[in-house]
Amino acid sequence: MKIIDDIFQLKGKNHDLCVAIGAFDGIHEGHKNVIKGAIKKAKKIGGKSVVFTFDKHPKSFMSQKTTPKLINSKEEKIHLLKKIGVDYVIFQKFDKNFSSLTPLEFLKLLKTIKTREIFVGFNFRFGAGGAATVDDMIEMGKTYGMTVNKISPVTLDKKVVSSTLIRELIASGELEKAKKLLGYNLFIIGNVVHGKKYGRQMGFPTANLKLIDKIYPPFGIYGAKVQIEGYDKVYDGVVNIGKNPTLKEGELSVETHILNFSDYIYGKKVIVELIKHLRDEKKFKSIEELKIAINSDVLIWNEYLKNKN
Repeated sequence: MKIIDDIFQLKGKNHDLCVAIGAFDGIHEGHKNVIKGAIKKAKKIGGKSVVFTFDKHPKSFMSQKTTPKLINSKEEKIHLLKKIGVDYVIFQKFDKNFSSLTPLEFLKLLKTIKTREIFVGFNFRFGAGGAATVDDMIEMGKTYGMTVNKISPVTLDKKVVSSTLIRELIASGELEKAKKLLGYNLFIIGNVVHGKKYGRQMGFPTANLKLIDKIYPPFGIYGAKVQIEGYDKVYDGVVNIGKNPTLKEGELSVETHILNFSDYIYGKKVIVELIKHLRDEKKFKSIEELKIAINSDVLIWNEYLKNKN
């Protein structure tokens, strides 16, 4: 998979492109249908599949107040798209020039890179201010000899799978429901940074992840699976997401105690997959009480894993 940051980088290099377009935050089951449609068609005609998305959420250009917290960082989105198997991903800069394109100008832009087919969700809008609908795109596409495929929504429990609904589920801590809509466990990718070493001093060393601006579940302790850059094994871990009120009150952090692991991994990329909520975050009266609680968290997670296996 090749990652590019401007649509013009594809100009003249390919032919018969099948392009899936959207913000694709979360890359949920509905998004996957759109993207896989482009991949399937590209393979059938001997072309290339492209995901055309943006470097930031389009709503952020209009108003920071209405910009939703993202489910995935750019790195997390890349991680998911690699698994799906797309040929190219365009992270288009959503700036004043791009946001002011008319619907016809946008389609003309796609034609210049030899797009043959376009795949979009049922509620997709495009052009300055979201002026045009998918049905408009289908008609306009004929002008440029491009077929537009309108992909139907995915529903679960009579609800349309959407990024908005998933954000609500994550924010309320309903991770199992969010997983059903996403098709995977919520996860966090980050580089391990130096912390204050409080966990190590208590006998529970933690991998502290560099924080990114995205949506997190409610503060608390979670059982997790952990993948570490350069390691083949997947480890079990206990994660604290929150403000660590006992030791570092007010300081937001994501800290993972990786079970049966003590290697030096500062600077390495880590993928923390949240499996189960163990308890809410709590302020303890002493470090000793905190140590007892962490030890209990580890025992509870180990017991859960043992019973599950």
